Amino acid sequence: MLGRYLDRILLVIILGYIFFNVYTFYEVFYPAACTDTKSCILPAFPSNEKIKIEGLVFEKQDGKASHKFTTEFFDMNAGFKLETKFKVPPSLFENGTATLEFIIKSHKNSIIYSYQNLIATPRQPAPKAFNLVSAKENEPVADTLQPVTHWLSYLQVFVLKDDISFPVNGIPPELSPTFHAIQEKSKLTYLPLFYANPQLQPTFYWTELPEEPTEKLNFTLELVPLSIGKFRLRCILAQAAEQLKSMGIKDRDIEDIQSVFTETNLSLLITTIIVSVFHLFFDFLAFKNDVQFWRNTENTSGISIRTVIWRCISTIIIFLYLYDERSSMLVVIPAGISMLIECWKLCRMAKVTFTFCGGIVVGQRSKEEKETDELDAHFMGRLTLLMVPLCIGGAIYSLLYMPHRSWRSWILQTAVNGVYAFGFLLMTPQLFINYKLKSVANLPWRALTYKAFNTFIDDFFAFIIKMPTAHRMACFRDDIVFVIYMYQRWLYPVDHSRVNEFGQRGSAEEENDEKNTKDKNSKSESSGKLKSN
Repeated sequence: MLGRYLDRILLVIILGYIFFNVYTFYEVFYPAACTDTKSCILPAFPSNEKIKIEGLVFEKQDGKASHKFTTEFFDMNAGFKLETKFKVPPSLFENGTATLEFIIKSHKNSIIYSYQNLIATPRQPAPKAFNLVSAKENEPVADTLQPVTHWLSYLQVFVLKDDISFPVNGIPPELSPTFHAIQEKSKLTYLPLFYANPQLQPTFYWTELPEEPTEKLNFTLELVPLSIGKFRLRCILAQAAEQLKSMGIKDRDIEDIQSVFTETNLSLLITTIIVSVFHLFFDFLAFKNDVQFWRNTENTSGISIRTVIWRCISTIIIFLYLYDERSSMLVVIPAGISMLIECWKLCRMAKVTFTFCGGIVVGQRSKEEKETDELDAHFMGRLTLLMVPLCIGGAIYSLLYMPHRSWRSWILQTAVNGVYAFGFLLMTPQLFINYKLKSVANLPWRALTYKAFNTFIDDFFAFIIKMPTAHRMACFRDDIVFVIYMYQRWLYPVDHSRVNEFGQRGSAEEENDEKNTKDKNSKSESSGKLKSN
């Protein structure tokens, strides 16, 4: 009984979750103003306060600065960008470290903020690509690369630009690390809020030091004024990033998540959250209905077994490729789940069962299933003649002219290019079978519909989430296939109450839906007649 209403219950929960998140974001970006002056903490300086920045660079622990810089006074809410070059000793290029200390002073030369952190530190280098054929010796793979010194070439410091008062007992917890209150006569004030965290800067801001020592290195310091909402969001993401790091999440995945929140405006951010939740909802429904269909289906006639085999192989290759490319876990995890389901579907299609006593048991396919296999083999044979030469030619061209990180990377790249380039062709055998049989009765239409919704959502995410270009183009490929499926469904309508050419009826849910639709139509017609009378 619960399973019948599970979809509706989940939809209500998801709508409530979306409303809660939208309301939470509204409170973050538009906090309630403190009106009672006696119980409020006021800003100690106006947002247009004149400030300047002084910086010191240390390569050793002796307290002597190797480089200094000072800016002119500028408006705090206008921001500032300093581009300079630091003199560095040769020892820095031998896995050395460097520390930057910068001080922000008011127009009265009083210190209102100071910060110290590493700007040169050993980090894991990015794997380098090279030509596998012309290289004299193989480059080390990513897993064996030793940490080398990286230089922080770009540092962003964020400052709250809004003149806002906070309740004494209502300071947002994410602002506590940056909040410094001072007592001025009869009122309580706080210093300007600054935030900087070089370890959470984008990866491309950290540049690997060249092999040959140079006298100077480029460095850019930017002061970025933010509204209260964006400033709080930065602090919240920093705390979340620390928690994700403690759970073993990679820095690149954390950076991908942060970029979704920090590199988009508020309206697009809320849209992304809503779309993401519905994507998970449709993912669940697609997986649920797909598993339910294949679990209850004994006769798979009318379904292309070679298409199922291809989907199983392609999802395995795509999962390995996405993992090798270090794509976002937002993309890798759904790909892994799809891989497991496709492998299970192939076992159901081939009637393969696993037992603890007898091992692997292979069942016999029915006469109707064998007839479908003959049509499938006829069409697939023609596609193979086209596919194999093109795949081999593309693999040879990639090996001779394209750089790769390793032989494993080339194999995965070649395999995934074949999957993406010819995946469209290898999804067509099912279309050919539908055309020959003039029937689409045996397809899991509920699962296909939910997958189609997710395909259109993937088109939206293709421009937001970091992913390989080939995977991005594959999202649009699936749209074309679904449109053709829908055309065939319109061309070959299905009566779920009638036994089809394979001796099967439609699923109980689809038959009930069709019956309920007819009942509603008949009731509306009868009510219309009564009104006319």
